[in-house]
Amino acid sequence: MSYREEMTLNKYVDGVLVGQSSSSWGEVRKRRNNLLKLSDLWYLKDRWDGFNTTQKGELNSFRAALRDLPESYDTPAEAWLNMPVAPEWS
Repeated sequence: MSYREEMTLNKYVDGVLVGQSSSSWGEVRKRRNNLLKLSDLWYLKDRWDGFNTTQKGELNSFRAALRDLPESYDTPAEAWLNMPVAPEWS
């Protein structure tokens, strides 16, 4: 497989492989649902109360982008490569 083919199949951030593209919507939804479940913990009262207004907005935007993911892209590979990234502070 050529480098160009590998780049289209995998997601790189700053040259580091962070995830392989998905071949099905089921895999995209599974990844998305896992990220939503993990981010549910940020909404526990003791954590949520510690966030400033900007952080709360970033978290809400991240989760909204995850929920909209399947509707925002035409193919599962495109959705996988554009998977929302959690806020840096998280």
